[in-house]
Amino acid sequence: MPEIDQGLNVYDQVGVMKAKGDYAKEQLVRTQEIIVLRDKMRWCYLREGVNHLQNCRHLSQQYLALLKEMRGSWVKPFKLPPQGSEVDFESFRKH
Repeated sequence: MPEIDQGLNVYDQVGVMKAKGDYAKEQLVRTQEIIVLRDKMRWCYLREGVNHLQNCRHLSQQYLALLKEMRGSWVKPFKLPPQGSEVDFESFRKH
């Protein structure tokens, strides 16, 4: 799962946009890793024929490991880390 820098200043728009871009790229890379491994598995199954259960086992185990790793953390939206000082909007509304 891509990590977001907890020290990110939410008021630094350039930093936030860069973090969003990095977050999206990391998710795309993980998705492409799964797609490439699936294609390798498909190719191995076709090449090995009857013996694919034995000869392609390592690929299927890698594929399942990647899927288990991504379960629950698939594509999640980018969320900014909480900041130490929160703004009290209720005090602004009272005036």
